[in-house]
Amino acid sequence: MYEVVIVKADYEGWWLFDGWQDNIINRHQFNDTAQMLSGYKSILEQMKNDYSSYIQGKYDLCAFFNACEIEFCEECDEDVQIFYTPIMTKNNEFYNNL
Repeated sequence: MYEVVIVKADYEGWWLFDGWQDNIINRHQFNDTAQMLSGYKSILEQMKNDYSSYIQGKYDLCAFFNACEIEFCEECDEDVQIFYTPIMTKNNEFYNNL
């Protein structure tokens, strides 16, 4: 199964910390790699319009954010930025097309 998932977290999604799948808030399913790549590009373009900022990091993944969207982190006792990262997956595992 091919999907582009959107991860919402208080870190940039490219870190792929243990349990990152628990932070998935949206799933877009595709039939094959070509459709997934095309869908991923479309999702990136839409997110560039929907969010005020983004940064690109490891694996060329983009983390999108709005500067005013912060949440309080009890563990670190401070406000943290919230990021949304689209990630391609194959069979529920990170798919790196590089």
